[in-house]
Amino acid sequence: MPPAASVRYRRGAVIALLAALAIAASLVFGGEMDLLDALVYDLSLTATSRRPGAETKPVAVIALDPDSLASPELAATPRVFLSPQWARLTDALLAANVRAIGFDIIFVYSANAFPAFAAHERQYDQSFLAALHRARDRVVLARSARAEPHRSFFYAVFDPVADAGRSEPGAIAYAELAADGDGVFRHMVPWLKTGDGQTVPTFAAALLRRAKGPAMPNPLLLAPRTPLESLPAYRLIDVLRCSKKSPAALREAFAGKVVLIGSNLPEEDRKRTPDRFMPPATPYPAAAGAAASPGAGCRLDRLGASDPGSGTSPGVFVHAAAVSEVLTGNLVRPVPSPVRALAAGATAAGGALFGFALGPVTAAFGVAAIAAACLAAAPLLLGWGLWFPAVLPAAAAVIAMLIAYIVRFLVEERRRRRVQNAFGHYLAPAIVDTLVESEAPLRLGGEAREVTIMFADLSGFTALSGRLGPEALMQVTNAYLALIVAAVEATGGYVDKFIGDAVMGIWGAPAPNPDHAAAAAHAALRAVAAVMRAKAAADARGEPGYSLKIGLNSGPAVIGNVGAEDRYNYTAVGETVNIASRLEGVPGDYACRIVAGPATAAAIADRFVLCELDWIKVKGKEDAIAIYELVAERDGADPEALAYPERYRAALALYRAGDFAAAEDLWRRVHHPSLDSHSPPLVMAERAAALRVAPPEAWDGVYVKTTK
Repeated sequence: MPPAASVRYRRGAVIALLAALAIAASLVFGGEMDLLDALVYDLSLTATSRRPGAETKPVAVIALDPDSLASPELAATPRVFLSPQWARLTDALLAANVRAIGFDIIFVYSANAFPAFAAHERQYDQSFLAALHRARDRVVLARSARAEPHRSFFYAVFDPVADAGRSEPGAIAYAELAADGDGVFRHMVPWLKTGDGQTVPTFAAALLRRAKGPAMPNPLLLAPRTPLESLPAYRLIDVLRCSKKSPAALREAFAGKVVLIGSNLPEEDRKRTPDRFMPPATPYPAAAGAAASPGAGCRLDRLGASDPGSGTSPGVFVHAAAVSEVLTGNLVRPVPSPVRALAAGATAAGGALFGFALGPVTAAFGVAAIAAACLAAAPLLLGWGLWFPAVLPAAAAVIAMLIAYIVRFLVEERRRRRVQNAFGHYLAPAIVDTLVESEAPLRLGGEAREVTIMFADLSGFTALSGRLGPEALMQVTNAYLALIVAAVEATGGYVDKFIGDAVMGIWGAPAPNPDHAAAAAHAALRAVAAVMRAKAAADARGEPGYSLKIGLNSGPAVIGNVGAEDRYNYTAVGETVNIASRLEGVPGDYACRIVAGPATAAAIADRFVLCELDWIKVKGKEDAIAIYELVAERDGADPEALAYPERYRAALALYRAGDFAAAEDLWRRVHHPSLDSHSPPLVMAERAAALRVAPPEAWDGVYVKTTK
């Protein structure tokens, strides 16, 4: 399989695996509304009021509120003794032709059980019990697992026909609610299981049955269009007054509705509900046709939020909202699990694809767009009665992108390193590292740098090529070249190229090095020492070996890419490089190992032993330059090495003055500290002798080199 196809195959396999994992996670966990999905759901309800079903208000609430309890009619009566008022309210609602009546109040006590009332008026609750009996096919009384209505209320609502064989009358239902994990009441159920395994109806489900409405789904997900307390709600005292003064107003307000009666006191039965991010409900004007002057004694003003800013709603409104949503058809259900799973798989595949194909910033924007689309789908689908849990698909995109980047790093980083190591054999490792790390595109051109250039040439290649076969010659040559490369790289240099049996090295590029001249000098001395040791060992074994000559030059050069548009070479160009290449051949003319140009010598003179050899004109240049032999490092140099440059310089001064005989004599008495036989003093002595025999017509002390 071609490498590119192999990479695509691996990426495709990872994308498919991540999509499959996202689908599996959606099927296993997608049915639950976790904390984040619950938050998104509540925000989605706030973002849009579009819901399925009618927008009618088939439910009303009569609230036992602070104003009612403080009214002149009720202020002196404890709440447990409000039976006559409940009786009047029940009869008034029956007369108003309501569909069902729900008391979200547990009548645990009967006033007849109190001795004072028993002595004074034995049938204090009788009117309410009678009203309940008359309304038993339309009324529902609340109970809880721990508290149930007094037995007299059981008997009042018992229907001998409908309730035959039942443990409790159909008019008794459980008002207990269960909160989601975040403490918000979103889900309603039509029935509960008791400790003995019996199935009992819930308050809202029983009211729907009494109202002969549709069955309540299991579960019902509350999806209010507006705050729960925006349902029509009225004060108890206003309804009681209107029951005497204007029964027609009650018919106008309550006819055909399910009416729930409960408390909206700030300190009682408060619930956190999914409308928590909606602005609080505001009071409404009096119901149409039901308003009259205060003197008339009947005014049905609709209430607003009972405790604005608390983020809670009275429990009676939770039941009312459930009944209202079933009657209006405002039913919201989670999207089918296969659709959720496919969405999670698609977003995971998209996130992984972005992670593999794009850079980090672009991929992050792409995944953010996927997550935003998922979150935007939630409020949009509410209009069609669907709840789309957006967190898992959005998270799948993010996690898949991160995993893709991890895989990309682990797998492709390994491939990158393999390529980097491979190219490290052709290019300098520093160049490869720069190319790998750089985001900038490659281009022709470069920048000016102060550098030191070295050309190191293995001497004796022609002689060896006649004695060795091609393979042996290549093996020996590579071994010696490796010694030079080791010296260059050990001092922070960059091996620019191999030119046959020569090496070009650069210091000061690609990595800047302010002490590039000294680093190059160290490298030159190391390379000479290593090569000469190898040659001595080869000579001792009777095997062929190389010697070495090096030219160093420092100065400005242009460092960068040269070549054609489709083929680059990172190198240095300029006058400094040209002179260095010419100096490579100069050591052979002076029987030394290392020759440095004037700029290099000036930069390292305080740390190295340098001997000015001569003035020369290299081929192709009109101006003469001073050349210097690099002898040794000053630290650790013996006295002979330190004295050598001065002795040589004395002879050189005579030579430049045209006193060739004196120069020759002095040079023949100068001993080179490391070269025993042929050395620069002997070369210059022979040159002075030749000039003494045949003096030049015009003498400027410059040696003209006619070859490279």
